[in-house]
Amino acid sequence: MIVGKDVAKVSASAEGCTFENKAYKATIGNTTFTIYDTTGLNEGDRGRVPHCKAVRGLYKVIRQLNGVSLLVCCMRGRAWENIRFNWILFNKVICGEKVPIVAVVTGLETYGNPDDWKSEGMSVLQKNGMTPKAVGCVVSYQEKRDVYAQSQVKVRNLIIKHYLREPWSEEKDEWFASSYHDVPITRFCFPSRRLDYSTEMRNRLSELITVSKMEKEDTKKLEAALLTAEKQFRKR
Repeated sequence: MIVGKDVAKVSASAEGCTFENKAYKATIGNTTFTIYDTTGLNEGDRGRVPHCKAVRGLYKVIRQLNGVSLLVCCMRGRAWENIRFNWILFNKVICGEKVPIVAVVTGLETYGNPDDWKSEGMSVLQKNGMTPKAVGCVVSYQEKRDVYAQSQVKVRNLIIKHYLREPWSEEKDEWFASSYHDVPITRFCFPSRRLDYSTEMRNRLSELITVSKMEKEDTKKLEAALLTAEKQFRKR
């Protein structure tokens, strides 16, 4: 819809089909964007915590970019609990609320007017602590040509209106993690450098864990996945 032609795989299943991050060029008005279709994070109803491989893939693509201008959260007409988890992970943990985020609600073909979803849906978003800069209600099937064309304009306008003209970039190194010297245990040991989360990111992770009521084992997996991704990035 954004690019104007078929470029990305789609899936109607709960498991999804996006297993790696893909970049696509899109020109909106006079501006050319690189749109990233990110690793699927279990948007279905199978669980609260995404697979660690998906988390590392998401972290990797955002970490390697020179800058991030906008986050677009896509959902299919209802806000599951794990979408709330993904929202916090994207918005607060990985991007530190430094990047504007908009929501695009898809699959609204049964509505006479897709915007009618807002009368009930906005309260659900707010209840789940999801506060986008704006919400676009769209249909995703081209059979409804007029409504689809309106949806396309709506999504493109969201991007144009809310993307950062100066992408979030300079503060990323300080945000993600910091390194420090381990204290030597004996006088024969030399201090080594160890990588850990920055204080700010640690606080965001704690918030995510509390809100989502994660199990202890899932907490360990998530923290390890993010820190492993940062270590891999710094070894490049």
